[in-house]
Amino acid sequence: MKKLFVLTAVAMLAVPIVSFAQKTTVTRVNREKTYKTNTHTVDIWYEGELNIGYGMGGTLKYDGDSEDAKYARPFIETVHGVRITKYAFAGLGVGFQYAYDENWEVGMMPVFLDLKGYYPVTEHFAPYVAIDLGFSSGFVGTKDYMDEEGLDLKGGFYASYGIGLNYRRLNFGLGWQHQGMKFKYDGDSSESFSVNSFFVKVGLKF
Repeated sequence: MKKLFVLTAVAMLAVPIVSFAQKTTVTRVNREKTYKTNTHTVDIWYEGELNIGYGMGGTLKYDGDSEDAKYARPFIETVHGVRITKYAFAGLGVGFQYAYDENWEVGMMPVFLDLKGYYPVTEHFAPYVAIDLGFSSGFVGTKDYMDEEGLDLKGGFYASYGIGLNYRRLNFGLGWQHQGMKFKYDGDSSESFSVNSFFVKVGLKF
C-alpha cells in the first residue's frame, strides 16, 4: 500500500512537469524560446544588428517650400530586440549622424522603434520591409560664425521607411529617411523644418 501511494504521488508530480516542458522549449544554439499552445507554436528569440550607412543630400522642407538640402551624411546605428517567428521583428535602436559643409556641421542622435516584416525565401536569405519611428536630439558644431550667432539646434520627429535583405549574418538596406529639426537663435526658436533623403546601409546581424 505504501509503495502504491509513493508511485501515485510521483505520477501526479510528473504530469505538470511534462506539461510545462511541452509548452516551453529553450535551445542553446540560438537562445530560441518556443511557446506552444493547443493550436499553434510561436518562436521568439533575441536579435541585434549593427549598421553603417550614408544619407544623400535630400530635400529641405520649410514653411511650405522645398529646396535641395546639403545634408549628406554618414551614420551608424545599432538595433536590439526580439524576432517573433521568422516573419517579424520588433526592437529599439539608437544611432548617430554627422553632416558637415564648409561653414557648418551638424550631429543628430535618433532613438527609435524598429519594426520589420520578413519574407524568408530560404533558410539564409530573407527580404524585408522596415519602418523606424522615433525622435532625434541634435547639436551644431563649433564653427566660429555659429558661436557668434548663438545658434543652437533642437531635434525633432525621426522616421525611416525602407526595404532590405538578410543573407546569413549580413544586412543590406535602403529607403527614405525623414528628420525634423528646429534652430534656436539666441534662445528664440525658429520655425520647424525637415529634411527628407534617400539612404543606403550595410551591417551585421547577431
